[in-house]
Amino acid sequence: MVILCDFDDTAADRNVATLLLNHFQPVPFSAGAPHWRDLHQRYLGAEITLAEYQEAAFAQMRSSQEEQAAYVKEKAALRPGFVELAGYCADHGIELAIVSHGLDFYVRALLEESGLEELPFFAVHTNETDGRTSFTYRFSSEACDWFPGNCKCHIIEEYREPGQMVLYAGDGISDTCPARKADYVFARDGLLSFCRAQGIPHLELTDFHVVLDYVRSLPADMMP
Repeated sequence: MVILCDFDDTAADRNVATLLLNHFQPVPFSAGAPHWRDLHQRYLGAEITLAEYQEAAFAQMRSSQEEQAAYVKEKAALRPGFVELAGYCADHGIELAIVSHGLDFYVRALLEESGLEELPFFAVHTNETDGRTSFTYRFSSEACDWFPGNCKCHIIEEYREPGQMVLYAGDGISDTCPARKADYVFARDGLLSFCRAQGIPHLELTDFHVVLDYVRSLPADMMP
């Protein structure tokens, strides 16, 4: 069994990217530069890709990744039940990993703050040189609707083995594709509406105690 989980607004109790952009980029970096909220609306309107939005927004940051990571540790938290789920999975041989379109440095920061620095995660790789951030998409797929960007479905297929059950937790539009491929889904917000409309087997993800209770209820022959 493997449990794969989105990060922003799912494993994390808020959208960490938005938290950072609100705090460190309240106004455009320079005159005439688009505000990150305008870029986000263009992304929602399918005018630009998620990668284009994210790169343009974070390129305007006036702060270092170290400063941003410290702010994440101060202001954000993992959703209730996630740390307990991680402990249960570690004790019972269940694979648990984060799959995200977000940036690696802020995912890592919150996992470290929560004592889960060893938990595997898949996110956009960033590198900071002379105050400028570069972005690398190590888990992209040209066949994916989200290309360029990380393909969550590609990661699911990398984890899936014959007969292995895949559980998925998410909240938004980027989680609709992996939700179709998973065996069971834990959903919030837009993904919850999508699962209801599409008849995808799911439970509402109020917190991760829901996931933990579900896994504990499975028959012994479905466990590792």
